[in-house]
Amino acid sequence: MVNVLRFFFLCIALLFSTYMNDDTAFAEQKQTLFVKHHVKGNNVFVECIVDQFTFTKGTRPKQNGQGRIHIYVNGKRVSETTTAAFVIRGLPVGKHTIRLELVHNDASKYHVSHEFTVMIP
Repeated sequence: MVNVLRFFFLCIALLFSTYMNDDTAFAEQKQTLFVKHHVKGNNVFVECIVDQFTFTKGTRPKQNGQGRIHIYVNGKRVSETTTAAFVIRGLPVGKHTIRLELVHNDASKYHVSHEFTVMIP
C-alpha cells in the first residue's frame, strides 16, 4: 500500500512539474495538425484540430501555442485563418492541392503542415 501511494504522489509531482510552465510544456510537445475536409459544390469545408493551441488575430509578438493557419491552393498562398473551421470558396473545376501551414503570431513557421487534394466537379 505504501508503494502504491508513493507511486501515485510521484506521478502527480511529475505531471505538476511538466505542466507548471505552459511555454516549456508546449516547447517539449511536437505540434500536430489534424484536418478533416468535405467538398460541396466548388467550396471546401475544413475543420482543424491543433492540440494546446489558441488562434489569434492580428500581428503580435511570437508566443508558443498561439497563431494562425496559412492556406495555400496549388502552391499559392490565398488566405489565412484564425479559426479552426473555415471554408475555401469558389475553387474552379478540377484537381487542387491544398496545404495548411501552422504559423506563430509573427508569421514565423511552426514547421507543421497538412496537405490534401480535392476534386471540384
